[in-house]
Amino acid sequence: MPFKNACFISYRHGQKELMETFVRDFHKALENEVVPLTDLEVFVDWGRLTGGDFFNPALARALCESVCLIVVFTPTYFSNTHSYCAREYKGMEMLETQRLNLLGNPADKEHGLIIPIVLRSENSLPQEVKDHRQYHDFTKFSLVEKRLTKSREYAPTVRIIAEYINDRYRALSVLSNDPCEGCETFALPTDDEIRPWLTGMLAAPAPFPGR
Repeated sequence: MPFKNACFISYRHGQKELMETFVRDFHKALENEVVPLTDLEVFVDWGRLTGGDFFNPALARALCESVCLIVVFTPTYFSNTHSYCAREYKGMEMLETQRLNLLGNPADKEHGLIIPIVLRSENSLPQEVKDHRQYHDFTKFSLVEKRLTKSREYAPTVRIIAEYINDRYRALSVLSNDPCEGCETFALPTDDEIRPWLTGMLAAPAPFPGR
């Protein structure tokens, strides 16, 4: 089963107009860059913008059929009371471990499949993510900004993200083992399964300034 999506954009509902504007704008900008490279789609659960976080088995399959996960981070992304985004994150971590293990080139194994984008509050990004993931800073984005496709500040970053996704796609798509095997039955980890990890991550102290 081949990949269907270049990436899956994961975000928490809320932040009202800010989140809706950013997700729609980022999706369009990234799709403009990534589709010509991969001929794959950029997946977004549009219902989440207005309907909140609801369990949908189809989303688990869409995640599994995606090369990468893009995390649109705000301070409420990892939440003890609304754990759906954390389950998506942990689900892609599981897929990432499986897929990187299939790669023969050691250099390819060093490039993860989760791409955090910090929309608000970089200081709130968990240290576990900072220590293991290269993230992109979009904290200056505002509702009065130019669209990302025309932004001198952000358009180059969107292109870098698209090229990174393309590199991961090229490495995974030539494997003799199907990286999407089992996607039709893939399920996100349950709330109970991620609870110890999520609680520990949220309780971890912030590093001293400058570290």
